[in-house]
Amino acid sequence: MKVLLRRGVLVAIIIGTWVAGSVIPWQLGASSESPSAPAASTPAPAPSAPPTRRPRPDDALGYQLSAHHAADAQRAVKVMDALERTGAGWVRVDVGWASLQSRGPGAMDRWYADLLDDVFAAARAHRLRVIVSLWQTPAWASPDGSSYAPPRDVADYARAIGLMSARWGKDVAAWEIWNEPNFDAFFEGADPATYARLLCAAYPAVKKHDDSPVLLGGLMYNDDAWLSRAYRAGAGPCFDALAVHPYVGPSDAAPDTPSVGEVWRLTHMPAMRAVLDEWGDRRKRIWVTELGWSSGPDSMGNAWDRPVSPAVQARYLREAVALIRDRYPSVGPIIWYRDVDGPTRAYADGFGLLRHDLTPKPAFRALRDAVRGR
Repeated sequence: MKVLLRRGVLVAIIIGTWVAGSVIPWQLGASSESPSAPAASTPAPAPSAPPTRRPRPDDALGYQLSAHHAADAQRAVKVMDALERTGAGWVRVDVGWASLQSRGPGAMDRWYADLLDDVFAAARAHRLRVIVSLWQTPAWASPDGSSYAPPRDVADYARAIGLMSARWGKDVAAWEIWNEPNFDAFFEGADPATYARLLCAAYPAVKKHDDSPVLLGGLMYNDDAWLSRAYRAGAGPCFDALAVHPYVGPSDAAPDTPSVGEVWRLTHMPAMRAVLDEWGDRRKRIWVTELGWSSGPDSMGNAWDRPVSPAVQARYLREAVALIRDRYPSVGPIIWYRDVDGPTRAYADGFGLLRHDLTPKPAFRALRDAVRGR
């Protein structure tokens, strides 16, 4: 569940989630060398049209995995098998700290660690680079028992992600610190200073074992004001790239809907770039670690939970990727939310590239075409 806060009014927006260095897209191939001039005694060949040059695949595209929200990794493996034909190069895996260490600090819960072993092994077999998002506080570390409350002691979170980076550093290509910390329902208080302390505790814990990028975020929407406050709280030295979830509102609006200063627009991305640049972080990239539209078809009855048709979902995927490639060269990878539809007709269950029975939706083909540069 996502909630939009605008002028003090909460508006429900269901995006669907589980209770969920820098990569530059492949460039065009280098120009071939000029052929040698023909010998004087040899007639010059007739001129011919230059060969058509096709873009190289863009493996900086990927998808959010939800199929691992189970007792084992069997369905997750089937989903990765089914999505392999898209050619996607990335998968985002959300990890629940509350499941990883449910009984207290120290060792990881065996069943959950085994599940993650299997998920990461499958990702490796499918040549997928993994983004891990670690969130959800265990009851023993939470000030009020809520899994969405920041931990009482940020050192507990740092030790947990340090254990993960020691065990799975070879399998993980990026570490995302929490999920939508600017959203009160996912990070109680949504306080940038509290988050900055968490981020700055986690950063050295990861780097002790793994030099992969550490991501701030991913922030719900292009929330430039919240990002500025996080910088003022000292977050700047504690991340390598910024992760955002630039969902468009209303939820059936097109990717190129003008920003007009609103954070819930993909086209508000330059405001995020401006904050990074203002704080001297011009070399840091922006990663889109969630983006999608739901094909529902049922909604909650308001403009923020309005589905689109499967055909429009596919078109918006193509348009969003093209827009980011064309306008925002410092943005990428791009992660589609999500892998597979849920079991109901609800808005929250309609974001998948695959239907619940793992048959492809039009969005599957749109992602495949985008990876191939079409």
